[in-house]
Amino acid sequence: MTELTRAQEEILRAIWDAEEAAVSDIQNLLPEPRPAYNTVATVIKVLEKKGYVSHKTFGKTNVYYPIVSRREYAQNIMKTAAKGLFNGSFTQMASFFVKNKDVSLKQLEELRSILDEEIRKQKNPKKQDS
Repeated sequence: MTELTRAQEEILRAIWDAEEAAVSDIQNLLPEPRPAYNTVATVIKVLEKKGYVSHKTFGKTNVYYPIVSRREYAQNIMKTAAKGLFNGSFTQMASFFVKNKDVSLKQLEELRSILDEEIRKQKNPKKQDS
């Protein structure tokens, strides 16, 4: 997956929100001040070349849709960040946020619950299948 610029990400988010949309619809989903129609169309073409979106043609209108999900994109971004900034260590990445107080107590408790559940699943993989 190739890296996206901020503008490309913003337009990709609009396409995810719309699920399927023409350029003008995508443009209308963007925050003010909205980029020009031609700018949006150009960025969408770049996203298409990079493999993030595709289109269907209806008459003279192209309708764009995502072919990379938010989840896939987020996983790639997080793996890249962990690899580049934290030597591939999830533990270092998570502790960075926790130790810098960027995580609330409620979020820490939710994270602990998720971690406890994942630990339970990995320790007892056969119990999941039954």
